[in-house]
Amino acid sequence: MSARDHALDQTVAAQHTADELDDETSGTLLQLTPNSSKRRARSLERGAVVGRYVVLSELGSGAMGIVYAAYDPELDRKVALKLVRTTSGRRGGDEEQRTRLLREAQALAKLNHPNVVSVHDVGTLEGRVWIAMEYVHGQTLDAWGATPRPWREVLEVMRRAGEGLAAAHDAGLLHRDFKPQNVMLGHDGRVRVMDFGLARSRRGDEDDAVEDAPTRGGDDPLASRESALARDVTRAGAMMGTPAYM
Repeated sequence: MSARDHALDQTVAAQHTADELDDETSGTLLQLTPNSSKRRARSLERGAVVGRYVVLSELGSGAMGIVYAAYDPELDRKVALKLVRTTSGRRGGDEEQRTRLLREAQALAKLNHPNVVSVHDVGTLEGRVWIAMEYVHGQTLDAWGATPRPWREVLEVMRRAGEGLAAAHDAGLLHRDFKPQNVMLGHDGRVRVMDFGLARSRRGDEDDAVEDAPTRGGDDPLASRESALARDVTRAGAMMGTPAYM
């Protein structure tokens, strides 16, 4: 058998296994914005291969990309596969953004913390960055919080989410989009912060600087990054009812 035929057989076998796994997909990984027709046009079809991963189904779409359930035939497991959009809108900006996204995804892959969704692998597909992540069976904090809970239980969930954010900050990474939809409560009881798609490095070059509204730091990249850290912390506090200006 030729190497090409062997590779083809492996792909077919992987897709059969993916079919079986897809039957178990409940859509509980992410609760994201439904796809518009424009987003649907750029979606990957079931059975598409990205790196070594076989696409099972589309889970949802957010501001920074589309997330799929996928199958890893080498490790025989389901993963969440995020295909990131580049949105710089300026000449050379897409390449810079791809480089930054890859760098940040690689940094996240080195972050091993029980309260942060694990990044398994990164790569590019036709110029777009993809990230293979831990597939979490559970629900978002947003969905979990729709049912009234004892305040001590809510506080404990937020404490664990805060530990995940703190670990990322210690590694020099900012989430930049921390909200209830980006915190997962797994069926295993663990709380995980996910979707660092808008993350920025605290120790990068000037193109890692915050692209939000100006701060009192002016054009100083360090001041901007520290301001972004403050926003991460402020958002975490706001989710617990602390005034956003504190």
